[in-house]
Amino acid sequence: MPNKALTILIADEQHLQRLQIEKMLNQLGYYRIVPVQTFEEVQLLTAIPAQPFDVLIINAALAVHTCGPQPQAHHVLIYDHRELSPNPDTHADAMPGVRVRLPGVPDNVNLEHFMDIIDPPAATTGLRVLPWLRELSRTPMPGV
Repeated sequence: MPNKALTILIADEQHLQRLQIEKMLNQLGYYRIVPVQTFEEVQLLTAIPAQPFDVLIINAALAVHTCGPQPQAHHVLIYDHRELSPNPDTHADAMPGVRVRLPGVPDNVNLEHFMDIIDPPAATTGLRVLPWLRELSRTPMPGV
C-alpha cells in the first residue's frame, strides 16, 4: 500500500505532460501532488529546507540554464535528460537519497519502479498466487 503522506512536486513546462504524470501517480495511489510550470516555482516551493518535498519529478529542460539554490527534495527523478554525465554545478552534499535520470518521459513502468524504490511495497503484497499455480497445487501428483 502506498504511503499516502508522500509529497510529490512535478515540474514541466507542458501542462499535458504534468497532467499525465500526475494521473500515473494517482493510479499508483499517490495524491499529495503539486504540479508547477517553471523552475522558479520549484525554487519557491522548495526554499524551506525544513519542509522538503519527498519526491521531485522534473523535466531536465527546466533546470538547464539555472543558477542559484538547488531545489530541496529527498528524491529526484529528472526526465528528458540527454546528457547523462553529472552536473558540475550540483553539490554532492546536497544530493537527494535517490536520484534517477531518464532519457525520455517517464511511462507507467518507469514511474512505478521509481516509486517502488522510494516507497517499497509491503513484503506480502508481492507474494500473490497466480491462478495457474493455485490450480497446480490442488492437482494431485501421479505416484504420490
